[in-house]
Order: sequence, then C-alpha cells, then structure tokens
Amino acid sequence: MGTVWIWLLKMVASALLPILGVLTPAIKTALTDFLTKLYLDALVTPNVWDDFVVGLLLDILSIPRPTSP
Repeated sequence: MGTVWIWLLKMVASALLPILGVLTPAIKTALTDFLTKLYLDALVTPNVWDDFVVGLLLDILSIPRPTSP
C-alpha cells in the first residue's frame, strides 16, 4: 500500500508543481498564507484527517509546515 501512496503523491506533485511556476509572487504568497492558516486550524480540530490532508497539500507544494497553533 505504501508504494501506491508514493506513486500517487508523485503524480499529484508532477501535475501541480509546473503550474505553481507560472503563478505571480502575490498569488504564491496568498496560497502559502491560506494553506498555512488552514493547517493551523486543522491542528485544533479533533479530526486527525484534517491535519493529514492539509499537511499533505503543504508537502506536495513544498510549503513548510508551521510548528504549532
């Protein structure tokens, strides 16, 4: 099962990363701010899947995860 996840992540990253290269710096900053805030909000919910999904988006987009809320 782990191999499937790795393959899936590589496919998603290979599709998204080229798109990010053409975004303006203002949009990249806004996306980073949005996902960072969303991750901090996810950390305070009782649902661990919130943390996982938003953290996965941060990882795919190479945005560092904030340390704590």
